Amino acid sequence: MKLILLSMLVLLTAGCANEGTNDATPGSGEITENAEQLEEQDSEELDDTDAFDEESKDDQAEEANEETAEEDASDYNQLKASIVDQFEHARPTDWGENVEGVITQIDTEEKVVALTLDACDGTPDSYDEELIGFLIDEQIPATLFINAQWIQVNEDAFNELAENSLFEIANHGYYHKPLSVDGESAYGIMGTENVEEVFDEIYKNQARIKELTGEAPDYFRSGTAYYDDVAVEIIEALGLKAVNYNVLGDAGGTFNQAQIANAFNLASEGSIFLFHMNKPQSDISAGVKEGVEMLRKQGYDFVQLGEYDDYLK
Repeated sequence: MKLILLSMLVLLTAGCANEGTNDATPGSGEITENAEQLEEQDSEELDDTDAFDEESKDDQAEEANEETAEEDASDYNQLKASIVDQFEHARPTDWGENVEGVITQIDTEEKVVALTLDACDGTPDSYDEELIGFLIDEQIPATLFINAQWIQVNEDAFNELAENSLFEIANHGYYHKPLSVDGESAYGIMGTENVEEVFDEIYKNQARIKELTGEAPDYFRSGTAYYDDVAVEIIEALGLKAVNYNVLGDAGGTFNQAQIANAFNLASEGSIFLFHMNKPQSDISAGVKEGVEMLRKQGYDFVQLGEYDDYLK
């Protein structure tokens, strides 16, 4: 009897032990499952935190951009008000391409000439890539007077040109208007009508070029290259120099190849040429290629205006 009771005791004890072991296994699973759930929860919380951080950064960047834009607008308006206050009662006494203060040549005895190229409008197919490609291939430096409407249509090309050290970027106005404080016209194009419009024509494009390149241009040429003398003073008050030319290279893209090549015969020490880079269907590229080769044979070098800034007159 004692033996039977002892055997039953052993079986009961073993059963308890087995039960305990079986209980431990599900318990471990629950702990593991709970840990995984916590990890997933933490991961989701981290993802949410990262997303929040990114949103926060985006919001901060947007706020910073808005603040910068507001500051820029404020600076623009303050400068405009200052210019208007300074010039609103000034009356022009001269109108044309060769008004006093407008630069037309480099004052030097060195055999150098400057090619200046205008990009005047934003019509489709308004980029003479053949002409620019020739200048790049031949390493001919030039000063490019770029209009805001051309930039808008050809922004990628503009950025490439601005990054190329061969080219110096200059300001050719916002709407490509003659620059007048009282609405003078040139070639049938109505000019700016008051000091406010003169300021906008100059400075809106100035700000756009600086925004894209990080640098503000030093030179300005009006649409049609016409100015009155008050407008020239405003250009100077804004820290720029008005630049025209003394060799008409293509007459607005109307010259044929022979006429363009012949224009190079008018070169002398310090000449500033005017060509256009927004008329790819014209003969400009062919004429410039011929003229450049001719001047090279005569011993001329080609320079940017900035290289002779102190000698511009």
